[in-house]
Amino acid sequence: MACAIRLVDLQIIKAPMLATEGEAVRTSQTGIAAKRGSITDATGTILADSILTYDIAVNQINLRSYVHSETTKENGVEKTKVVGRGPVEAARQLAPLLHMSEAELGGLFLGDSTYTYVKRNVDAVTYREIRALDIYGIEWEATYERTFPNGNVAAPVIGTVNAEGVGSSGMESQFNTLLTGTPGSQQYEIAPNGAIIPGAKKTTVEPVDGGSLQLTLHADLQHLVQDMLDARVEHHKAEWGTVVVEDVTTGEILVMADSESTIPDNANPQPVASVQYTVEPGSVGKVVTFAAALDAGTITPTSVFNVPYSLDLPDAGGPITDFHEHDGETLTATGILAESSNTGTVLVGQTLSNEQRYDMMKAVGFGDLTGVELAGETTGILRPPSEWAGRDQYVSMFGQSYSVSPLQETSFMATIANGGVHIPPRLVKSWTNADGTVETPEEPKPTQAMKADTAQNLMLMMESVVEDHLGTAGAAKVDGYRVGVKTGTADIVVNGQHGIVSTTAGLLPVEAPRLAISVVLYNPKVAYISSDSSAPLFGEVAQASVRNLGIPASTTPATLFPTTPTN
Repeated sequence: MACAIRLVDLQIIKAPMLATEGEAVRTSQTGIAAKRGSITDATGTILADSILTYDIAVNQINLRSYVHSETTKENGVEKTKVVGRGPVEAARQLAPLLHMSEAELGGLFLGDSTYTYVKRNVDAVTYREIRALDIYGIEWEATYERTFPNGNVAAPVIGTVNAEGVGSSGMESQFNTLLTGTPGSQQYEIAPNGAIIPGAKKTTVEPVDGGSLQLTLHADLQHLVQDMLDARVEHHKAEWGTVVVEDVTTGEILVMADSESTIPDNANPQPVASVQYTVEPGSVGKVVTFAAALDAGTITPTSVFNVPYSLDLPDAGGPITDFHEHDGETLTATGILAESSNTGTVLVGQTLSNEQRYDMMKAVGFGDLTGVELAGETTGILRPPSEWAGRDQYVSMFGQSYSVSPLQETSFMATIANGGVHIPPRLVKSWTNADGTVETPEEPKPTQAMKADTAQNLMLMMESVVEDHLGTAGAAKVDGYRVGVKTGTADIVVNGQHGIVSTTAGLLPVEAPRLAISVVLYNPKVAYISSDSSAPLFGEVAQASVRNLGIPASTTPATLFPTTPTN
């Protein structure tokens, strides 16, 4: 660590003897380590902290002069005898404390170095035992080691600290200045052999420990979701997965989970997939098309469309088809969304201009940074409509030809749940400065992305995706709660092979929304369709979330729009 103090175990030298022998006196200064601040969750549970440890070292030259003596009393008379000398005796004494062999220690103790590390990160109990031996030539550095009391919980978000004590990824990097303390120092007079002169002037500047950071995450829920995610990634043989849970009224991120998270290690920093990776939203992107059409008044939830299996459009470069072959259907706009019809969505999209759809995408945050407090955030890929040539203008209606981050997708769902008001998501709840003052982030500026009626209708339409017989997300149901979701299965190419991205995003409870949730499984190979993979995981996460957060069950039944025309 950068902040380390070298504390040298020195022999007591009598000042008069120095004067008699004419030995020169010089001044030496050492640093005193400052503790790096802690990172906690929203409830104060510690996610990252620093504990004091010691690096044991040897001055090989001084160790040669070490004499181990013991004093005994016989018949009232004190007698001193030499037990051992030099490196051999020091190795014998230290071997059991350091859990090293005498031969190994002996090799480290021989030579002409004035400072060689023997063992790093020794705990305080062992350090005190070593210090009590008073071995001339054995020295130490007090250091702070980063610890993670909750293991891998939110590890990619927390991030890593390098060997110099500097944050290198995640929150450790983003808030390095806050968390880093100010080292102190100690200046004293020493003799030529390195011994501190007793009674000599000593000047000490105390270190100032770093500030602390409080996140919006909930550690208990985060832990549960990480376990659920890992189990699903393994079951479906996906390459990776991520889950985000957001409080829709505040924009606070309650869960940001990545699969196969490990305890932070600077040698292997982990990306935060929900912020740094992008995917095509697939059919989840259909919700944006419907939002734009509802907002523009070109459709209502019950508008009727004759939906073919295949659409041949002159500039589409080939037919656009539905996932399942059919003879043609008559569906309402709600039915098109519930069944996740590609061709039906194109018919809805054709009631709008490309610019109208693009404006809605931008309004809900696509193509822009969310502003979340993490480095390396991606904007996703959203080209302006002037570049939507040929087929792109159609497939963009159902979530292809552009990409978003899972966090952007979650934020979009939160916008719908919040009456059409877009609130930028955030991960930081507060921080405490080194001087003890507490600060909170600036309140994010909300924007009205869509009309409140549009958002309300969208939620009810998305409820049909779960509850109607045409819906694709029955597996996302949560007992006792009204849930609105949209599933998506997007095509990808991985190493020249066809693959998919399975996504389910939504909100609950529909009648009084509290949470927006997004689930992404990348390239699952077993039961990969979203209705069989990400949708059931959404249901598991939603169930755990409402229980953990104490969100009351729904008190009103679902009132669904018809999915087919009513006579």
